Amino acid sequence: MKMNRVSSKSSARGNQVSAAAQADLQHWSELAHRAATVLLADPSIAELRCEWPTVEWTDRFGEVRTHRFDYYAFHRDGTETAYNVKHWHDREGVRALFDGLGTGLGFRLAWVHEGLATPGRAANARCILKARQNDNHEDYVTALKSLMDVHGRVYVHRLLERAPNEADRREAIYSLIDRGVLEIVRPLERLADYSFVTVNRPVLEQELHRHVPTAA
Repeated sequence: MKMNRVSSKSSARGNQVSAAAQADLQHWSELAHRAATVLLADPSIAELRCEWPTVEWTDRFGEVRTHRFDYYAFHRDGTETAYNVKHWHDREGVRALFDGLGTGLGFRLAWVHEGLATPGRAANARCILKARQNDNHEDYVTALKSLMDVHGRVYVHRLLERAPNEADRREAIYSLIDRGVLEIVRPLERLADYSFVTVNRPVLEQELHRHVPTAA
């Protein structure tokens, strides 16, 4: 992922660096920290900007105001999304902003609140980023092949059985999640041994064909 930071120094209260994503993101609250982590781990995002862009909008009294979005994503499919990070209790202000901006912006609007950027989801995202940074093709392929006879939902701990190295297999599981081979059934919760994941068979077959042609 390419990261461009566009922000004023006066607003910076924290910094999060992801070597795996080659990114340097500012955050100014715990919620913004979690949101940044989740966005960094989103494989659909090719480039992420911080505190950009600044736009004008008109409130219900006709007054023109300015707003600077917290994060802005350029997706791999060519679409773009502006993210507003605000707590649920600020929902009226978020709605007023989105209504005042109207349509035809050329990008999507997204509101990230504590119900979406949960501690569990951020923890999973951190594990995905770590797995990207420590990417090991051999471990990934071994874990990939272990799913050939797995269908539907399965506990994480079942995927760790008979693994040559449990720590390496755990990291490979996050790589499988990152690439869409495995899907977390409850993505807002932190992944644990007795969490369910689902095997995405079409993606599994694609990955097997790409990495293990004789097994596809």
